[in-house]
Amino acid sequence: MIVTGQCQVVLITAGSAGIYTQHSSTAPWTRPGNEFTAPYGMFTAAEFALMARRHMLRFGTTAEQMATVAATIRNNGHRNPEAVYFGRGPYRTQDILDSRPVADPFHLLDCSTTSEGGCGLVLTSAERAADLASTPVFILGGGSDAYGGSYQHAPVWDHRGHGDIEAGYVGRRAARASFETAGLGPADVDVCEFYDPFSFEIIRQFEAFEFCPEGEGGPFVGDGRIELDGQFPVTTDGGTMSFAHPGASTQMLQRVIRGVEQLRGTAGPCQVEGAEVALCSTGGSGALFTDVLLLGAQRP
Repeated sequence: MIVTGQCQVVLITAGSAGIYTQHSSTAPWTRPGNEFTAPYGMFTAAEFALMARRHMLRFGTTAEQMATVAATIRNNGHRNPEAVYFGRGPYRTQDILDSRPVADPFHLLDCSTTSEGGCGLVLTSAERAADLASTPVFILGGGSDAYGGSYQHAPVWDHRGHGDIEAGYVGRRAARASFETAGLGPADVDVCEFYDPFSFEIIRQFEAFEFCPEGEGGPFVGDGRIELDGQFPVTTDGGTMSFAHPGASTQMLQRVIRGVEQLRGTAGPCQVEGAEVALCSTGGSGALFTDVLLLGAQRP
């Protein structure tokens, strides 16, 4: 609408408060009351656990590799003064494995938290942004990929709804479209602001977005590669595991906002030095959809 002149400024906001009141149960947005999930206990953690277990059986991915992801993201939140989990770490891989089981193979600390909160984005043209006080960040590409009704049907990794791409790699088409539009590739990304509902989803997204070959996501996240000073720093603010998770409405905005801050150089103690390109995502395999947005510090 901005490009076609239908509007000049767009405000996008999201937030929630007072929704999660039944603390003896999982958050309400994780247990939708529809006929294919409620009777069978197919809450969100179980849906994502099915996809993680399939990957483990197929490729040998380990609980330790997933715990490494969780510890990394939670430690980002530990050092972030704005995070709900600020100062609660540091976390070790073993700390994740020692937390109680939730839905095999996930332990409690493999899973996102819940909170209240809100966020917002302002979109405008590059010409108008040039006169504003804030440093502009540019949209280089984006896309959305879906394989079915989110949180309505039990996910199946091998489902092929789009040619030869399995549902386990939902988001691949969106990532490819984003990179093609921008004329970039995974190697050009400086910050991976991936949505982190569960630790395995980071491993899966590195494969789905073709940062590494299929089945190699587990080893890929090791050796410090996803740390703040690593090759592909991931979910730098602590994500939904450690920063905040105020309901389903803030998923994409939270990751995009952090990508914007990284490219502006205003991410504080979680800043990635020299960040120029950020890949942001939401959704996941258990939800059967993934959205991708590619941001850049330089105007395309």
